[in-house]
Amino acid sequence: MSDQEDKKISEKKCSCGELHRGHICWLSHMGLLNEVQHLNCAPTVVCAKCGAKANLPHNVCFPGSSLVP
Repeated sequence: MSDQEDKKISEKKCSCGELHRGHICWLSHMGLLNEVQHLNCAPTVVCAKCGAKANLPHNVCFPGSSLVP
C-alpha cells in the first residue's frame, strides 16, 4: 500500500463524524490485530456496514445492533 492510499484510508470520515483511524475495520486493514483484540475482547455492538464486533460503539464506523440482551 502506498503512503497516499494509507492517508486516504486514515482520513476517511465515518457516520460518527470522526476520522476513520482507530476503528476496528481500519486497524484490521492495517494489520494491527493486537489492537483489534483489545477493542473486541468483550463485544457489545456490531458494525452495521462490515459486521465487525466491538466492545464500544465508537470502535466501529456504523454502530448497529447490540449484542447485549
